[in-house]
Amino acid sequence: MFTNVLAALTVATGFAGAAAAGDYPEKPISMIVTWNAGGSTDVLARLLAVPLSEELGTPVAVTNMPGGGGSLGTQAALDAPKDGYTILATTSGNHVLTPLKNDVGYRYDDFEPIGQLVAATLVLAVREDSPWQTLNDFVEAAKADPGKYLFGAVPNVAPHLTLLSLTDSAGIDVVHLPQQGGAPGATALLAGDIDLLPANAATVASSIKAGKMRGLAVFSAERDKAFPDIPTAKEQGYEVYGSPFVGLAVAKGVPDDVLETLKAAFDAVAQDPDFQARAVKSASELTYLPAAEFGKVWERDWNTYAPMLQK
Repeated sequence: MFTNVLAALTVATGFAGAAAAGDYPEKPISMIVTWNAGGSTDVLARLLAVPLSEELGTPVAVTNMPGGGGSLGTQAALDAPKDGYTILATTSGNHVLTPLKNDVGYRYDDFEPIGQLVAATLVLAVREDSPWQTLNDFVEAAKADPGKYLFGAVPNVAPHLTLLSLTDSAGIDVVHLPQQGGAPGATALLAGDIDLLPANAATVASSIKAGKMRGLAVFSAERDKAFPDIPTAKEQGYEVYGSPFVGLAVAKGVPDDVLETLKAAFDAVAQDPDFQARAVKSASELTYLPAAEFGKVWERDWNTYAPMLQK
């Protein structure tokens, strides 16, 4: 009889646990942004928070925790209770580049992906009067004259590291002239101080459209809809990628059913035409990826940049 009572209690406890897990979410969710309020990541996070709140049926509040190259907010998300009530608006900077450059106490795979919202396009730009019409034209010239040509980029951020990945892949030697930002780099290119510029598409878009610059390649998996005539590096024989991302993640250890609830809510919002239209109005064309594909981006970028940043 004791055995029967114990079995009944075990079953009842199991059902109670399942019911409790199924009640998620029961309280507000905090979305940590690891960068300052008003920045591009913050704008996207706040844009996402409203429909995500509606989809989950509970408020999603954005909390800015800048500092340490994004590591302070990322560590806070990692240290929070593993209950799904703290989610992270994560970027290439805090998630991949910062932990590769510094010992910050976490790796990319200490987190579970929820989904990617945006992946910026990086363009390799030259002046319109450059003799290089294609990426291979540039590679051939660089092989013929090692160390002759200059590229500009902020040190150890995605454009710089992506160009280094290209030079490694192509076996060429190009000299880095450090820049203070994308805009100064564009000015340097137009002035003839550098020969080429790897940059966020937004930095060079107006100059390309005005006929002052030409794009040799984009470092995305596919061509950018805004620049359909610029082929990818992969199309030209170089499997080199650089697409700084913004998406959502949670620390590992969150219950599976809670994680699936978050993924489903994110997927529904990210694929909603009304939300996509609002994102475009805020100058952010979505490049949605579901959780599994987003996780592959983390691994790809980590393995791409590790050899350069962990020397």
